[in-house]
Amino acid sequence: MRNNQKKDNQKQEKITLESLYAYLHESEEISKREFAQMREEAKQMREEAKQREKEWQKTREELERNLAETARIVHENSKELGTIGNNNGEFAEEYFQSAFQKNPRLNGETYNKVRTNMNPVECDDEYDIFLLNDKSVAIIEVKYSARKKHIGELLQKAENFRKFLPRYNGRKLYLGIASLSFRKVTESKIMEQGIAVIKQVGDKMVIYDKNLKVF
Repeated sequence: MRNNQKKDNQKQEKITLESLYAYLHESEEISKREFAQMREEAKQMREEAKQREKEWQKTREELERNLAETARIVHENSKELGTIGNNNGEFAEEYFQSAFQKNPRLNGETYNKVRTNMNPVECDDEYDIFLLNDKSVAIIEVKYSARKKHIGELLQKAENFRKFLPRYNGRKLYLGIASLSFRKVTESKIMEQGIAVIKQVGDKMVIYDKNLKVF
């Protein structure tokens, strides 16, 4: 009886060890498969990351090319607009300078000297048109398109003129803005300041100087 029980215990122990070995072997195989799967997934993730990096590099290069092309177009357009602006300004100056040389009158006075693009050595200002007679002088600012800011700029020139050119203190000083284009509100502001508004109407120069004041 004891021998049979002993044999049964040995048989049970053998079965248990074999089962354990089988379990461990199976676990090892599963771990190998899982590890291999993890390596494969990691490899796939690296390949996908490389592909995304290539696509981003391509997109970035294309974006840089587009930005460079945009910058080039903006630069060329700026140069073209600057050239157009300069040409318009030169045309306006030539027109009004020629008109005043032919008919040097302002506020009912005739001026015997007309100077253009005058740069007094005493200050840094430039006078597009400078009119002079025994009683009065006039500074005419020429613009292609008059703006409100030009009023302040001209008033500053008048202040500098009185400050730095005392040799003209015995003469009245008048101001005018000549332009090929005026906005109504700008034109009104100019007149309110006692500055002459000078326009091109058709093929003639027309001067509005009823509210002209001495500066």
